[in-house]
Amino acid sequence: MIDIHNHVVFSVDDGSKSIEQSIRMIKTASEAGITEMCFTPHYMEDGYQTERNVLEEKVFQIKEALASEKVNMKVYLGEEVFIFPNLPRSLDKVVCLNDSRYILIEFPLVEEVGYIEETIYELFSLGKVPIIAHPERYMATANDFSFIQNIAAQGALLQINANSLVGHYGREAKKLAMKLLAEDMVHFVGSDAHSSGGYELLNESLKVLSGLVSKEKYLELTEKNPGKVLNDEEIEQTYRKAEKKQKRGLLKSLLQMVG
Repeated sequence: MIDIHNHVVFSVDDGSKSIEQSIRMIKTASEAGITEMCFTPHYMEDGYQTERNVLEEKVFQIKEALASEKVNMKVYLGEEVFIFPNLPRSLDKVVCLNDSRYILIEFPLVEEVGYIEETIYELFSLGKVPIIAHPERYMATANDFSFIQNIAAQGALLQINANSLVGHYGREAKKLAMKLLAEDMVHFVGSDAHSSGGYELLNESLKVLSGLVSKEKYLELTEKNPGKVLNDEEIEQTYRKAEKKQKRGLLKSLLQMVG
């Protein structure tokens, strides 16, 4: 498995607190079958912000420690970016996944905000492809499933947390994760690990996943699509809603009028 969502980089967010913890997390991930990891520390306009050179230095230290302990893991850098209205004009401040076109985006868990669809549209217009982190955990998805259907219809890709499938985030998140899989709306399964515990459940979670989807789809979610992200290759978004296309066309017209 290739994990494109985790909080392994130490002392930058609410994940790993030390390089020793980072190495323990990576060892646990390796034991769970993960072979490549794209680190995604939080970026928040009003919260966690770490300069790219600081992140790169920490990744270098992690790589050195892995080599010293003979741990075989390929690692890359990205960020999980908490959405904000000015994001399309602040791309120089954030790190896309392995410097690809793909940007991992988080929404508010409870609060519902009105600028999401417009921000996603603007990101696409700048050549970026949003990957929405754990949509099964958002209150907006639980309150109205068409919320995430509309986001997917814009072309955004979806990443669910593996451990949602075993109820780690509650019954509602588990139900929504399974519904997203049933609707064939999911493109990636990630860990969102903040500690070694996030990887200790992974074998059980992936076993559940393998019982829900075909072998081909399982490989697509855990290896093929994440690999395409790291190589900056195109991933097709097949989910569409006819009414969403009309709304997107209207939004495009309005933006052109303003511009």
